[in-house]
Amino acid sequence: MKYHYVWLIWSSAFLLPWASLYLLNPRHREVMWKTSLFTSLLGVTEPLYVPAYRNPPSLFDLAQRTGFDVESFIFSFAMGGIGAVLYNTVTRQNLVPIDVAERQLLHHRYHLIALAAPYVLFVPLYFLPWNPIYPSILCLVIGAIASIVCRPDLKGK
Repeated sequence: MKYHYVWLIWSSAFLLPWASLYLLNPRHREVMWKTSLFTSLLGVTEPLYVPAYRNPPSLFDLAQRTGFDVESFIFSFAMGGIGAVLYNTVTRQNLVPIDVAERQLLHHRYHLIALAAPYVLFVPLYFLPWNPIYPSILCLVIGAIASIVCRPDLKGK
């Protein structure tokens, strides 16, 4: 049990770059908060992966006993906020809404399908005799491709 706090320490360590980005980018703070709060909910997916893919030494042995752990919520919170603003911070770009005329183009009509595709596809793929990480990776790739189809301007990013 000497590694009992490793997952807590490492997941919490991602709060340091999150806090740095938050403090250095006042104009991105609202996006960081909203994205972090939304992505923190991904912590509820932990039972899909424990113990089939991973079995972390969690606080109070929650992951082993319930499939859930506090650390996954912390990790998801931090990574969501970092991912939302890191590129724009490094390139010193501002978040700007898509022009109204651009939104009317044909490929923008499929945003809901692009957003839903990874979730809808994950359900049948999860029940294949694979380790759950493989359907997850496949669905993330499909989501990325669908996003690029809807927003080709993001391809370089």
